[in-house]
Amino acid sequence: MRRVGLIGCGGIVQRTHALGYQALQDLAQVVALADISEANRARAGAQLGVPEAQRYRDYRDLLARAPIDTVVIATPHALHAEHAIAAAEAGKAIISEKPMAVTLEEADAILAAVERHHVFYATIHNFLFTSAIQGAAALLHEGALGTPILGHGEMLGNKPSETTTMERDWRASRAMGGGALIDSSYHELYTVERLMGSPVRCVQARLATLKFPIDADDTAVLLLEHANGQLSTVTAAWHSRAPAHRGRWVWINGTQGAVRVVYNDEAPLAQSSGAASRWEPVAPHTLPGVEEPIAGDSTGHAAFLRAALQALEHGHPPPVSGVQARHNLAIIEAARQASLERRAIEVED
Repeated sequence: MRRVGLIGCGGIVQRTHALGYQALQDLAQVVALADISEANRARAGAQLGVPEAQRYRDYRDLLARAPIDTVVIATPHALHAEHAIAAAEAGKAIISEKPMAVTLEEADAILAAVERHHVFYATIHNFLFTSAIQGAAALLHEGALGTPILGHGEMLGNKPSETTTMERDWRASRAMGGGALIDSSYHELYTVERLMGSPVRCVQARLATLKFPIDADDTAVLLLEHANGQLSTVTAAWHSRAPAHRGRWVWINGTQGAVRVVYNDEAPLAQSSGAASRWEPVAPHTLPGVEEPIAGDSTGHAAFLRAALQALEHGHPPPVSGVQARHNLAIIEAARQASLERRAIEVED
């Protein structure tokens, strides 16, 4: 059993990670946590049964004193590199929230530390572990929908103006690694790329701040060219959800049909094959390779934690490696440069 220490235990931990720890007690136990917020330490500590003596304000005290072998990082984006490198130097296995870092230089420093200290490192790409996306991958793998040729991923939110300020939410701050591109589009990028079955090699993009008084982008529109010539688009906006829109969806069109995932829908997975003019719902668990979901795990966080902890238990590679996470960050870096220079940018890998 892995003895887990949390670095950062705010909303993402309390709302989604905690479900995984509570469901996976045969694989891991959270025995310590660190957060600069006393309120977060108290809430997460009570939620996960961490004794007060193992609730630290400074993550360095946790790494030095807590009886742990694995660290889960869930702090603001701009702190991920510092925390991951320190955990690697302490010899701890690492599971990090996305993105692994906010620059490619930081990502390379993490990879170097992980290699130097021979520790396990995984980045949480949680939507790949939802039943609906696993089901979509299974349908595309079957080949009945033909070869994927065009894809789209979209996140439309309608954040309240009073909370979308740099003072109230670090995700609205460029210095903390915030913005619609890296915080929201991040998920659609890795999901569309996985389902299209070919890595993104070239990016055109426009980033903008259209509504909120912040110094980070609240809107991102990307056109992606894949290595085999396929095309896809990704859109994120923090201000534009339409009535009845579920907020987040992915669609992949093949030469003989299409597959669609609408998160939070009653039937999130659907396909349209041949000349069919409507979507037909598909139960993901009827498809080969789709894992049994953890009850209540709508975002895939708990399923990702299960996969990472099982990989640690059996000495297998991580479910999403640092190299894979760096590639997703390279797409984001290319999008930023493409928007700034108003031209297509090759992805650095």
